[in-house]
Amino acid sequence: MTQTSQETEFNVLGCKVKYRPEQNDSHIAKAVLDLICAEVEALKTSRPSLRDTDVAVLVALKMATEKMQIEDEYKKNILKLEESLETALQAVSFEAN
Repeated sequence: MTQTSQETEFNVLGCKVKYRPEQNDSHIAKAVLDLICAEVEALKTSRPSLRDTDVAVLVALKMATEKMQIEDEYKKNILKLEESLETALQAVSFEAN
């Protein structure tokens, strides 16, 4: 990682990635880059014989899987919340009559 007053540069599997701190979502960008770098390092440590392209694909698949699981859980929680809300509204409506 290289840092100047205006931007931070990361090396991810030989690719240079930069972000500028003044961007509104720079804390998210930095967290994403830190996460990717940690995942790459962990995979390369556990399986040093993997090529960089294999590491990139495996990290992408892991991240995509986690994203899909979180989205699925979110959708299920929203449906549960809607059902609970509907039940509560029906109970309030019943008591009002």
